[in-house]
Amino acid sequence: MKRRSALKSMVVISSAITFLPSCDREVLPVYENIPIDKKQRKLIEQLTDALLPKKNTEIITPEKTIDYVLTVINDCQAPEEIEKYLGGLNEFQLLLKEKYNSSFQKLNPKSQQELFAFLMSPENTSDNLNHFFSTTFNLTKHHFTTSEYFMKNNLEFEFAPGRYLGCVEI
Repeated sequence: MKRRSALKSMVVISSAITFLPSCDREVLPVYENIPIDKKQRKLIEQLTDALLPKKNTEIITPEKTIDYVLTVINDCQAPEEIEKYLGGLNEFQLLLKEKYNSSFQKLNPKSQQELFAFLMSPENTSDNLNHFFSTTFNLTKHHFTTSEYFMKNNLEFEFAPGRYLGCVEI
């Protein structure tokens, strides 16, 4: 009887181990208007992380930059602009393959800066690629400069109504 229960347990454990890698534990938000896969999302996330300076700055925001960028594109842009963005994303992937023959993650910082300089000049790139990079760059910059961390530490911003000064001479 113990052999039978041991065999059942082994079958259950082996089937669980077989199906475990196919289970995706990370739940990603689904954007209705932006049909991107995980690799493309990871590429955009790596791009947004590389665009922000990391020198002694820990960026504390309630959401990731990638979520902000994709949410704004999904909710605020027209369908034809979303198509241009996705076309630019595909061109960006092709540019990485052709020019560097590697993924964005494997590029060293010097190559990334060279790529950014190439993408910053609109005469070098197509309309879709220029739209993709400028949109991603501007939304990444907007997310950081409107974050609570940046406004309090760099701009010395105080939220309304400011501080209370009780006894002040007039």
